[in-house]
Formats: sequence, structure tokens, C-alpha cells
Amino acid sequence: MAPSQPQDDGKTLSFVRWTQGLINRLVAVSDMALILLAATLSLSRPVADIANSLSPLQHLVLVLLETAVFHQMMTRVSAYRVEHYTDPVTSVLHLVGGLLPAWGVSLILLVAFAPGALQQPGWLILSHALQLVLLLAGRQAQGWLIGLANRRRLLRRRVVIIGANEVAERLVMDLSDAGNGGYDILGIFQDASDGPAAAQIAGIPVLGDLDALNAFAQAETIDVVVLALPWSRAPDIFRLMESVNWIAADVVIPFENSEVAPGYTGITPMGRRTTLQVMNRPFKGSQGVLKVAEDYLIASLALLLLSPLMLLAAIAIRLEGPGPILFRQWRPGFGRKPFAIYKFRTMKVDPNDDATIGTTGRRDPRITRVGAVLRRLSIDELPQIFNVLKGEMSIVGPRPYVANMLVGNERFSDLVAQYAERHRIKPGLTGYAQAHGMRSYALRSAENARRSIEMDLHYMTHWSLWLDVKIMLRTLVTGLAGRNVF
Repeated sequence: MAPSQPQDDGKTLSFVRWTQGLINRLVAVSDMALILLAATLSLSRPVADIANSLSPLQHLVLVLLETAVFHQMMTRVSAYRVEHYTDPVTSVLHLVGGLLPAWGVSLILLVAFAPGALQQPGWLILSHALQLVLLLAGRQAQGWLIGLANRRRLLRRRVVIIGANEVAERLVMDLSDAGNGGYDILGIFQDASDGPAAAQIAGIPVLGDLDALNAFAQAETIDVVVLALPWSRAPDIFRLMESVNWIAADVVIPFENSEVAPGYTGITPMGRRTTLQVMNRPFKGSQGVLKVAEDYLIASLALLLLSPLMLLAAIAIRLEGPGPILFRQWRPGFGRKPFAIYKFRTMKVDPNDDATIGTTGRRDPRITRVGAVLRRLSIDELPQIFNVLKGEMSIVGPRPYVANMLVGNERFSDLVAQYAERHRIKPGLTGYAQAHGMRSYALRSAENARRSIEMDLHYMTHWSLWLDVKIMLRTLVTGLAGRNVF
């Protein structure tokens, strides 16, 4: 009898998280856009000296130079920090301090190379006045939006603590003493080595053991996991690191001595305490925004271009015989949260097949004649475009395997220790491993399985838009119908 399918609780884990770094980058981009807008508006006035003094190209170069100097000055004085946007006095001082050097540089260039443009300087005064007005108005709007985000707690980091002990209690009290430092402590989870625990610690509820954390992390977005164990229990800390390596969150270990300075990568402050960061949340801030924008753009274009092909595949499946056109199966996705993956059905209907045994080759008797063609050309994967548009998958990412997929006689997840780390990002329609010939090849041996996971982890730690482009191009050229596809 087929095993029962997991149920969708209706909650969605947040892949893109608002961070202060993302806010700062958006504000910087907004400032540069407003400077360019001011230049455009100043040129729109029908004043003869504007058109005759500088060519459009000269004007563009001048404005771009002003923008570059302004951005450099703002960066050097650390003006792009969230706490500054809600302070009117600080905002004005930063903006004026950034604009004055930019205006000075442009004035020097005009005197040196285009002195005639200054005989009637009305256009320049108008342009600079518009820059100041637009930037001040923009900063006012940004400050209001930051205040709204703070009231809705969008910028607060969601924390869970593992360890119901004195270390956890001190950490909670430190965060409270520091005004909570932008952290929301969701709960404390007990490690098996802790012994009996109270119902709450320093006012924070103890929500259960690691099994409870597994369920909790599939339902709630977590930004930071704190392994609150004494450093003398290093073996337990290493064990916990493996237990939480599938959660898409920063994983930190607090130092018992709060005097340790965050002077190198991996050491990070948390409230008034210093912690050792042992894992980074993938796709933080602007990286997550770029990744999601890429997914929706590529998926929308793919659906538009490939709809006729998908319609023909659906008709061929229907004409071949009875059974559903689409194959729908639960797979563990981002944060191990189950989702229903879509494929064109390529195998005979068998209610007792739980899919833990992958296809054995092109002559697998379960594959239909139409299915063999669809699998050979990778057309069977195209319905996953809808999974991408639903936010459950990415165009590029680790392929989502069945929960108990076997490699030989051993579960894939048991065979490779780092397997769970794949769940820290969304699964992909294609991936680094698949683009390098590991689509079905990964399931043929233990060595291949380990190699495919190494490729997935390489992708996670070396991601860039250009890497995604190369993977997509390689998939189109070699991955769709390569020798290891069946």
C-alpha cells in the first residue's frame, strides 16, 4: 500500500528576507536614480542656453560623475545605514555633505573644459536645487517606510535557541538588556544532552526537542539558529551543527566571554554577546531579490515560448492511453517543507509505487513509449515551470529528490552527510550537477551521489547571476538530452 502523502499546512517559508543591507542598497540606488531624474527634469525646461552650452553627451557625463562622487562620499561617511534614515538632521547633513563635493567637482570640470556653460548658470543651479529637493523628499519617504517596516517588525531577525541551559538564559538576558537589538526570539528547543528543562527560560518558552524544531522550522521562517551549549561540550555542538544544516538560517555559537571582538570573518556580534558564526543564510538581502526576479522572469518567458510544446506533450500522453497527464508527487523543498512537484506522466500508473527507486535505465518496463521520448528530451520536466511561478522552486538549484530516494540499497540522505544542506535553498528545475551530466547518473552509485551533492554545495557557495546563466545555457546545450538522460 502506498505511503500517506504529507499535507501542506498552507504556510510559506520566506525565501527573500528584508535585511538592513538590502535596505541600504535600495536607498543608495534610489539616491542615484533621483540625481539622474533631477538632471532630466532640468533639461526639460525650454531654456536656450541649456541646449547650446553642453551637448547631451557632455551633460550625461557630468551628471554621472556627480552621481559617482556623491555615492563615494556617502559611502565613506557610512551614510547608508538604516538608523540614519529616520533621523531628519542626520539625513540632511549626510545629503548635503555628499552633494557639495559632487557639485564642486562638476564646477571645476565646467570651468576647465566648458566655461561657456557658466555664462548663464541657471540650468546648473536648477539641476542642483532639484537634486537637493528630490533627495530630501526621497529620504523623508524612506524614513517613513523604515518606520513602517519597524512597526511591522519586518527588519527584526527571527531567532531560535537550541539548549535549555544557563548559556541560553544568559543569551536571552543579554539580548533583552541590549534593547533586543533587532531580534525576535521565537523559542528555545531542548537538546537531548540538556536533561530536564523548565517550561520557559528567562520568559522564553521551551517548545520541545529537536524533533519539535524540525516541524517548527518547516512552518516558520528562521533567520538565526543559536547553538547555546558550553564550549566544553564540543562534540554535542558538532552534532547539533549536522542536525540543523538543512535550515536556511545563520547558525551561530555564542562565546562565553563577551569581550571577544568581532575582528575576522565568522565572528559576529549578537546584542551584547559575541558569537561564532558557523553557517551563513544563503541568498541574503539583495541576492535573494535578484534570484527571485530571475526565477519569475525566466519562468514567465519559458511558459510563453514552450506552451505549444507542452500542449503537444499533453495530447500525446492522452492519446497513448488512460491515466493522468500530469504526475504530481510530494517532494521535500526549501526548508524541507513538502511541496507537490509537477511532471508530465512518463510511467505506467501504479498506486503502490512510492518512487523511492529511481528509473533503472532506458529499458525500465515502467516507462511508457511516449514517456521514453519525453524523458529523453527532458520535456517531462517542463510543468515544473508552474512550481517556479508558485514560488516553490527556482529555475536553477539542487534537484528535488523523493524523500527516501535510494542509491543502491541505502537512502540517499543517509549516504551523504551533507545531503540536508541542499534544503537551505529552493530546489531547481535544473542545477549545477544536472548541467554537468549528473541528472540520473547521480543515483547509479554512492560515489556519484557524493559527487552530485558536492556540486550542489559548490553552487550554493559560489552563486552568481552569471553562474545561473552558464548553467541554463549548458542545460540547453548538453543537459536536456545528454547521454545520462533517460
